[in-house]
Amino acid sequence: MGCVDRWSVVTVCRGGDLILVRRHTFGTRCIEDYKRGADGRSCQPLSEVCTEGVDCGDTVDIPANQTVFGDLFYGYNNHTKEITSGQILKASFRQKNFARGIEQQLPDGMVVASVPNEAQCHEELSDPVPDPEYLTGMVNYSEVTGYPLVQHWKLRSIMYHVKLNQWTLSQAFSSAVHSLDGATLRSDFVSILKEFGNHFIQEAAYGFEESCTIWYPNKQVQRQLWLEYQDISKGNSPSDESEERDKEPRTLTYPAYIASLLDSGAKRMAAGVRMDCSSQGQCPLSCHLCHMSPGPARPAEPVLLNITKATPVYELVNSNETYQALQEAMMSVLWCSAKGDVIDDWCRCDSNAFGTDGLPTCAPLPQPMLKLSHSYEPSSSLVIIEWNHAEPPIGVRIVDYLISQEKVTERTDHSKVETETMLSFVDDIMSGAKSPCVMLGDIPDPLSTISLIIRCLEPDTTYMFRLWAVDNTGRRSSPSEVTIKTPCPAVDDVKAQEIADKIYNLFNGYTSGKEQQTAYNTLMDLGSPTLHRVLYHYNQRYESFGEFTWRCEDELGPRKAGLILSQLDELSGWCRGLLQEPKIGLRRASLKYLSCRYTDTKAFGLSWMNLGHDLRKACEDQMLSVMYNDYGEPKEL
Repeated sequence: MGCVDRWSVVTVCRGGDLILVRRHTFGTRCIEDYKRGADGRSCQPLSEVCTEGVDCGDTVDIPANQTVFGDLFYGYNNHTKEITSGQILKASFRQKNFARGIEQQLPDGMVVASVPNEAQCHEELSDPVPDPEYLTGMVNYSEVTGYPLVQHWKLRSIMYHVKLNQWTLSQAFSSAVHSLDGATLRSDFVSILKEFGNHFIQEAAYGFEESCTIWYPNKQVQRQLWLEYQDISKGNSPSDESEERDKEPRTLTYPAYIASLLDSGAKRMAAGVRMDCSSQGQCPLSCHLCHMSPGPARPAEPVLLNITKATPVYELVNSNETYQALQEAMMSVLWCSAKGDVIDDWCRCDSNAFGTDGLPTCAPLPQPMLKLSHSYEPSSSLVIIEWNHAEPPIGVRIVDYLISQEKVTERTDHSKVETETMLSFVDDIMSGAKSPCVMLGDIPDPLSTISLIIRCLEPDTTYMFRLWAVDNTGRRSSPSEVTIKTPCPAVDDVKAQEIADKIYNLFNGYTSGKEQQTAYNTLMDLGSPTLHRVLYHYNQRYESFGEFTWRCEDELGPRKAGLILSQLDELSGWCRGLLQEPKIGLRRASLKYLSCRYTDTKAFGLSWMNLGHDLRKACEDQMLSVMYNDYGEPKEL
């Protein structure tokens, strides 16, 4: 170890010899294999072997943001997946450390593997699905155009795989940890975790990423644009006879095609198509799939794309007591809101973490997100609602879900909500006890979606559905809700046209009392939607013989005609308008559901992991026929 003289000569002990080092006016300099100590006056042996030509004197912390791949020296929150502001590891440059394709010197202990250019670019385009914003909350669904759609495009270019083989703690993190011990309050450990995160990064992938989100007003627009793009993109690459055959072909990506239409001001774009793109890093020149401009020729700037290996920060602590206390504090932050301790798989809340109802509040109860199914659109009498069963592994045990169905009657001054039903998922639906209008859409898997089919709904009516999760303490989560107006009543237009012909034949020529009664009975049994279409087809074909309303009054008399025609006012103005379309198609869809025999679920207890097995013993697959109307001819763009 170094021996320090406070005056002009520093005496250093090495192997029994005395070595004199002259003190300069700006401070102490140490001989080879020694470095200046933290006090600025002593010389201490270097733990690493210095590479020739590298200054191994002062080893102050170097800000990680001044180094290439500097993210690896900062903390990482494995729960939020974000890099924290606190620097955990030190970036030192005592060794000559370089990697192919990188001009800057790498910090000590960092290993970088570059990815060949031909293996870098990977393009992904998702299937168009209903925009999630239209599946939750107040759903603005149209039976004419369906849901607005959304599609995601992503281009990822992984350029480097980076890992740390060795590391040294930063001064800030080392000081913070050394101030703690087993007797320190949990709140002090929590503050450390908030600043530095709960993990540090050992391996990560760097490169470039670009993503675009494209919104469409309906599926017809999306389908037409995609077909046009496929036709155009087939001719992207130059032919062998082309003068440009020696040039690198520029691939026309789908976002680039959408952008060209937006730039040209195409009318279809003004109808509701829009696109939003963003990028991380600089697109490498070797990647010909980039939609956004690659910019001037300059080295690509790799950014952190994903972390492949992260280690808890308590692994950096030597003291057993501090190690255990930091580990317990981390578990408390992750699962108990830092207001309780994790015991096995539950939270023991602090005395101040109880609500006014006496129930513990430290373990947050997740809110299930209720949404409409994107696979099956609502019909006039049926909707399918879904949610994901998300139960944290520690702290909360969800034992049931409550589902409410309410019919909303709109008024001019306010909305009146009429409560209709409240069901327990376990007692009423899963057991098959008393839910003739609510059925399971499929056997739930612990990692997939729970789907409910709700029938017996009235057409053209607004309904609100709410969902709560219930845990084993009796707590309810915040509700999640979906409000939707069911489509207009389904109508068989072919049948309506046949009835229009039948009424014409009954009214044509001399009409006997029997024929008049037959016409009256036929029209009274139709219902409002079909009557609208009978009137439409009658007037389209036979108005020259006499308009339908006038012929009814003439043949049946004002009283009977009034009873028939009064049914036309039972529909809303929106539905009456749709029933004036020149053509209405009737589409039939088959929907699978579970028909469950009654079982006492409480007798064996609820186990979400075994739920599918239990349901298979008590339920069987059935098919349900659902009717939809398609209004008007398909509209070309």
